[in-house]
Amino acid sequence: MEKTVWVVLLVMVALLSTMPSPGKSANIFSAFGRGFEHQEEIKYTTMKLKQTEGLEERRIPAKTWVCTNQPPADDPESSQLTVFLRLFGYLDGENNKGERLPMGIPVSIEATGTQENRNLTACFFLPEKVQIDPPTPTDPTVTLLHRPSLTILTRQFGGYPNSEATWDAETDKLKTLVSSAGISIDPNLVFWNAYDPPLKFWNRRNEVWLVKT
Repeated sequence: MEKTVWVVLLVMVALLSTMPSPGKSANIFSAFGRGFEHQEEIKYTTMKLKQTEGLEERRIPAKTWVCTNQPPADDPESSQLTVFLRLFGYLDGENNKGERLPMGIPVSIEATGTQENRNLTACFFLPEKVQIDPPTPTDPTVTLLHRPSLTILTRQFGGYPNSEATWDAETDKLKTLVSSAGISIDPNLVFWNAYDPPLKFWNRRNEVWLVKT
């Protein structure tokens, strides 16, 4: 069964299906409610605007993200609900300061390696006031990851991309545009990004990021 990789959409699934295990302090209903709060977007600089179907080049600043590895599909812990709750738990107080933290956007999946041998890391962006001194996660499966400054190529698309196959298809479309523009990219690194809460049904924003070399 194919892994679902668009993490935010799982909140809707959880509401219709199951509650998290009693041991988790992160409650799925409070997590769903947080989706209606204002969420700070990572700031970036648009370097160039390619006149090719919306292709855009951006400079993404070095920032700290809170992340967790996505287990293999045959691992019983690979449930995306579990992955979401790991990250939301950190925001909801599972950190060394016991602080409830704001959630930034995008929600980002870092995919490294090839499609046949891929590692996926799910991350939440931490807003600026958290960047100054982010508390340490108390869950050992959750880590703070400092992503370096990146120059990326991207374009926006809508809908609910809820499978690796969908993200791969969008990645291939973007690679074709980038190749046509004569730009070199890292072939083994891609970021899949979602910006909207699950109950926003129209004009949704999703992006694949390819890293310029």
